[in-house]
Amino acid sequence: MIKLKIGDNYLLTTHKDPLVSTFITYMMGCYHDHNQLVFGFDLTGHPNKSYDDYIKAIKNEHPTTLYILYSYTSRIYSKLQLNLISNVMHDFIITLKEQIPMLNIKVIQINNAINSREYKIAREIYDTLVMDKKSILSHLKELDEYKAFAARYKSIPAELKVINNNIKNMSKIKKVSDRIVTLKDLEPLNLIDDAELEGDLLILTLKPVPIYPSEPLGKSFILNDFKYNPYLRTAAKYIYQGCHFGMVGTRILIHPTFTPEFIETLDHRFDDMFAHNNWSNIGYLHFGKGHLCGGEFNDVIARAAEHGLDYYFMCFKQYITTANMRDYAGKKVWWYPIYNDKEELVYCAGLAIMRDYLLKNCKDLLDDNIAEMNWMEFSEWLYAHRKNFNFGNIYTDYKSDNVHSYSGSNDNFLEYCKTDDIDLYNELMKGAK
Repeated sequence: MIKLKIGDNYLLTTHKDPLVSTFITYMMGCYHDHNQLVFGFDLTGHPNKSYDDYIKAIKNEHPTTLYILYSYTSRIYSKLQLNLISNVMHDFIITLKEQIPMLNIKVIQINNAINSREYKIAREIYDTLVMDKKSILSHLKELDEYKAFAARYKSIPAELKVINNNIKNMSKIKKVSDRIVTLKDLEPLNLIDDAELEGDLLILTLKPVPIYPSEPLGKSFILNDFKYNPYLRTAAKYIYQGCHFGMVGTRILIHPTFTPEFIETLDHRFDDMFAHNNWSNIGYLHFGKGHLCGGEFNDVIARAAEHGLDYYFMCFKQYITTANMRDYAGKKVWWYPIYNDKEELVYCAGLAIMRDYLLKNCKDLLDDNIAEMNWMEFSEWLYAHRKNFNFGNIYTDYKSDNVHSYSGSNDNFLEYCKTDDIDLYNELMKGAK
């Protein structure tokens, strides 16, 4: 959510809504009240959305009166679609009144104003401001990137604390492990295929590795994510039935400081999907090319010389095969490829989202019947056709970070299954203690 001061009023909306520019323009040219909180609600863009974030943002403002802006063009919608839009607004207002009973709500339908002289003049000003790099309007599309940087910025003090402690420890006499470790010693880890030295860098070829969430998906995401995100539901179904997320074989390097860095995958079919899904660029969930979100592994790096390489690689495998679901990077794992116990690719939310997008929007490119392909065949087709996963330029509700963290005790995926997929619920409960 974003809060913009326009004149002496405030507009509360989200930069991801297609109508955000319409709401801003209306406030600039057509809204004549004073000192009010106005909420821009894009009905057509969010017919199946949870209202939790919206209501939380409104609550934080403590308003006594709230103006709600909405817009749609009746000429391009069927009667059924218009009824759906009306129901969404009705449901939202009821939910809002339940949460804030004393709130005075005023709804403004702005279709007619869009054709007014005032709106058109304001639109010209808006379009000019969008071109001005000093204006916040020119940076709305960059807010997601800013949020990622802000999250990274918040993690820096904790990492600096670890680094400072390490510097202090370096001044003390430290035991350095003199144990020589060979690849054969590390074979039980089933992690490394090959190793070589290039100067002072250790280059490793890693086997494909499974990735396991630190907490069940149902205890990591809110209930509405499972209700309204079919791709997340399908991923959860496979994981709860015993499958696992996975990363393809890779080459990495270990610096003399024991810091790992990603080099490349050995199977390039997933490169573009990983690059646009991950916290940094292509790489594992918590580190990539030139990026490291070390967390507790920072302490392992600091003590590697003292405890030896066998200790280091045991912890390293735990680090790369665990998705920390409380971390901005780790929760993106739901987009990753999913494999069964025979290491066969059975599902991948990222591939499924891309295929549905192509089937809906690029029918002229689909002579190869991609709807009938299995996931491995479709990944090969994507790689051969160089299709790009840059969903920053494609409007979708299902980007890898479009999920909401949950901290309760219930398993929300099981709660969903209990009411909406009782057969799966009963099947999953057979194995529960």
